Amino acid sequence: MDRTKYEYIGNLSQLFHVENYRMEGGKKDGVRVTNVQNETGLNFTVAADRCMDITHLSFKGVNISYINPSGIVAPEYYDRTGLNWLKSFTAGFVTTCGLDNVGNPCEDGEELGLHGRIGNTPADEYNVSIIREEEDNKVEITGIMGESFIFGAKLRLKRKITSFQEKNRLILEDEIVNEGFTEQEYMQLYHCNIGYPFLSPDCEIIIPSDEVKGANPYSQENIEKWNMVEEPSHVGEMCFLHQLRKSGDECRVGMFNNKEKIGFTLSFDGKELERFLQWRYLNKGEYVVGLEPATNYAGGKKNERETDRILKLNPGETKHHRLQFDFYDSREAFDEAMKAFGCL
Repeated sequence: MDRTKYEYIGNLSQLFHVENYRMEGGKKDGVRVTNVQNETGLNFTVAADRCMDITHLSFKGVNISYINPSGIVAPEYYDRTGLNWLKSFTAGFVTTCGLDNVGNPCEDGEELGLHGRIGNTPADEYNVSIIREEEDNKVEITGIMGESFIFGAKLRLKRKITSFQEKNRLILEDEIVNEGFTEQEYMQLYHCNIGYPFLSPDCEIIIPSDEVKGANPYSQENIEKWNMVEEPSHVGEMCFLHQLRKSGDECRVGMFNNKEKIGFTLSFDGKELERFLQWRYLNKGEYVVGLEPATNYAGGKKNERETDRILKLNPGETKHHRLQFDFYDSREAFDEAMKAFGCL
């Protein structure tokens, strides 16, 4: 790190701004959030009261995240029945789905709503720390979300989000622990939602896949559209299932906007997150593409158990998930990052 720049500033926040606050007004009232802005153009918000998910994110002044019409909604408005999860679905750059269900609502010994409860769970032991290091200062945001109740699951999700002062990198790390004394099923999906102005017809979707298929008949009929980004219309919702190419155990996908000249890659462990879904909904006023690493496809717990599989945690067992987002302001740097996966 070049320390001569510190001769020009009075406070580190001029270069690396980290702020905690509570939101006011409407259904977002009282939600705890942390905003981080680094010195090279990465700006994002973590919602402590919504599973520490990442809501707004921009790079070089260009918004990348998609925000649902409902905006940020406090967890007390969550309704777990049926499809009512959508009424408090912020979307944002990352929404966590699980741990009791991923995908369709279903009856499985209990009523399980769309995409589970965890995304509407506030963080306990929430902490934000700036760590000063010789190479690059960083911020670490940590917290714990519980999904435990008597006669039921005893699951804990411990999350750490790391970002840097100079490096345009964002790391999300999860530990999922079975704190109970019986074997426990769990499901998890990371709903990464990309929106305008980054998402536009100038944007390329690059997903190195060995196989792509539609998640339903309508998506299969439109399989040729999986990597197209068109103008807003009324073509409807599509979902594609990818068999991703790997480098070792690592998977990587990316998007680049040739007009804005910025892009990002998402890298994750394809051994732990073996399923990958791509959501496409390019309708007027609801213009979004989702990139979704997951433990399961999104048919709902009962369907996935019958048609695919459900992961299980032994008593005391821990699973680790890691997502890394890197942001680029040149096509050359982006292409170099993607070459290892045989897609360029």
